[in-house]
Amino acid sequence: MLRIAMLDYLREGDEPLEYEGKCHDLASTYRNRFTDCLILADYTHPQESLIEALIMHQYGEYVGSRDARSSVWVLGGMIVRLAMRMGYHQESQPSLPSTPFKTEMRRRAWAFIRQCDILVSFQMGLPSMISSRMLEAPLPRNIHDDDSFNENSVTLPPALPDSEPTQISYLIAKTKLAFGFARALEEITEASTMPWERILEIDRELRHIYDDVPDYYKIGHLSSDDSLVLVSCRFVLSSIHHKSLCVVHSRFLEIARSDYRFIYSRRVCLSSAMSILRFQAIQNQDIPVDGRLRSLTNYQTSLAIHEYLLAATIITADLSSSATDNTANQQPINGVPTRSEMIKALSLSARIFAQMQDQSMEAYKAADVLQMLVKKFEAEDQNSARSPKERQSAEIGRPTGTRPNAIRPGSGSSGRQTTHPGSSLRTTDKSPSMNFSSGLNLGFADDRHTQQPSRGPSRLSQSVHPEMSNPKKMGMEGIANLDPLASWPESHDGSLVTQSSLLTQMFPDFDGSANWMTPEQTDDSSQSIVEDRVPSGAPVSTEANGFNYSAGLSLTDPMSSLWNFSSGTSGGF
Repeated sequence: MLRIAMLDYLREGDEPLEYEGKCHDLASTYRNRFTDCLILADYTHPQESLIEALIMHQYGEYVGSRDARSSVWVLGGMIVRLAMRMGYHQESQPSLPSTPFKTEMRRRAWAFIRQCDILVSFQMGLPSMISSRMLEAPLPRNIHDDDSFNENSVTLPPALPDSEPTQISYLIAKTKLAFGFARALEEITEASTMPWERILEIDRELRHIYDDVPDYYKIGHLSSDDSLVLVSCRFVLSSIHHKSLCVVHSRFLEIARSDYRFIYSRRVCLSSAMSILRFQAIQNQDIPVDGRLRSLTNYQTSLAIHEYLLAATIITADLSSSATDNTANQQPINGVPTRSEMIKALSLSARIFAQMQDQSMEAYKAADVLQMLVKKFEAEDQNSARSPKERQSAEIGRPTGTRPNAIRPGSGSSGRQTTHPGSSLRTTDKSPSMNFSSGLNLGFADDRHTQQPSRGPSRLSQSVHPEMSNPKKMGMEGIANLDPLASWPESHDGSLVTQSSLLTQMFPDFDGSANWMTPEQTDDSSQSIVEDRVPSGAPVSTEANGFNYSAGLSLTDPMSSLWNFSSGTSGGF
């Protein structure tokens, strides 16, 4: 707990005077002393509160770095085995005396262990260590941690409806989403072929799980009265849902370009990926939290960065495919983001990663490769806009041995790579392009929008907009020409507008009626939607409804896939 407190001070940039300049060293000291205690206690033997202590240690390792650490996954595997040895996966243990309080606390610990194993294993590109049949164990009860639930309780209080917020509601909701993701991931990775009808069934199951999430944990209207913890929880839960849809539908992303029967998979996959990148943009801007405007940049973890890279990989794969086939010039499909919107999303993501490159090596590499990809796609669009005569003249004037959009030598190959210290994004700190509002300014003025004051100059996370003025107390007045993601405008009735409304203003070409920004809504008639969205005369294949999965699009190692796309070695999918 002491280590996590020191890490939280560092994350907030608000070290107490007595700990100023010492929090990092104190966090390392507490970590070393904790490991000494584990060794002295012989942690390989079952002991009281051992699993709970190890969970806190794993959480400290997880939040201590924005880059994926194999130590977190290894430590999680050890916790899984020790917990199973102590019977945490069993509902009852006749040989061990237990009270209702201890039984319920063990359920909570086991639920956290299971969902952590699922998410971290996928992040590392490795299979989960807990079999899917163990996902059927009972979840914790949705009860309040009050006087009716303590160590002396003879019976447990009755479970409250999921719509009733309690201290354990977030764990229950996140665990359900993680379990749904694990089942879907296991099924699609074990099968070499799968009928598309089964993909639609999995899609509906995932949507029903998310529909069961309480409304107060869903992204919708943001209010300045919402706490930082609540807003962060909303983004985490929605990101897990969108990530699940991306993984499920990504297998039909390529075939949907030539066979419009599967356009629903392409629509859902791309719209979910775009939603994840929008979450990245929103969290790196000032949003109403705790009665003021502040950024959630410092609260983005390694799992969040992995999700952003996964979304960028899916969008890059589709953009690369559209540049090599004839579908690039086809008419836009209702509900599918346009090529310009996807390039714009990648460009914004690259600039956000560039702002984080001093805190994360993965962000540093992602900023470099995404910037190269954006330049590549923009050059392809410019080249395709030329007349055939102009393209022929450009080809004649190009030196022998070169190709358009060539990537610098050694910048990418199969597998993971590190960027060179002199990479192009190292020079972008002083570039005007680092201003997110460049080319995206809405140009409206509203006297209801200003940032809220911080309790101290170091308490508020530094905005990615260095030119923005300091917040004024609860005024929300007097800022013109706001960046579209810097704050959430209010509607005429005083409530904050939804993400879809705001982003419709960001992207003028966006068709708001398509509703592809909110694919988390349950849709029991997926096939009918597909038929409605198929343009007349579109190509439809008559082959069997089952396809071999392509291994070219690696979602378990998105950074490697992005490097391959940037170097042109992947050949699309």
